[in-house]
Amino acid sequence: MDTNEIQEIGQTVVKTKGKRSPRPNQQPQTEPGDNTKYVRHSMEIANLEHIDLKNAEQVKERTMNYFSICEKNDMKPSVAGLALALGIERTTLWKIRKKQEGGYPAEVINTLKRAVQIINAMMEDYMQNGKINPVSGIFLMKNNMDYTDKQEVVVTPNNPMGDTTDIKQLEEKYRDSVVVDVDAIDTEEGE
Repeated sequence: MDTNEIQEIGQTVVKTKGKRSPRPNQQPQTEPGDNTKYVRHSMEIANLEHIDLKNAEQVKERTMNYFSICEKNDMKPSVAGLALALGIERTTLWKIRKKQEGGYPAEVINTLKRAVQIINAMMEDYMQNGKINPVSGIFLMKNNMDYTDKQEVVVTPNNPMGDTTDIKQLEEKYRDSVVVDVDAIDTEEGE
């Protein structure tokens, strides 16, 4: 390669810096107008009138309304978005679903559980079809859907001596098989 070729390659690299395509597992950065779209979507949800969370009909209607807004705005539903639509924190939604936050009718709890199940199914579909970054999907599903990275290990005791636990029985069983080094005993006593 001569100097001119190297300079030409260098200029090409400088021109394309920051415009490279994302790595296979990396989501692309936001495009112009994306942030506006996300803000408008969240503000539309945040500006919904307050509802009585103990009124099953209002909760059901708000949940359906939330999914309709997501559909209209072409946005992925989320647990945080659902909580915003309900006017509560995501952690409060979690507690209501888990019956750790008291006083909510069973119908309200069931509606919220069902809504989160829908979001869960959609997240799985997104991940299986490459519509969401797997790392983001795993994070969201662990935090919102009870998914975990755990292995259950069952320890089964392996007792080669049988079920015998009595010390006297063990002494009798192995008395003749023990070899005693008399010279070692005499040396230790003589010291």
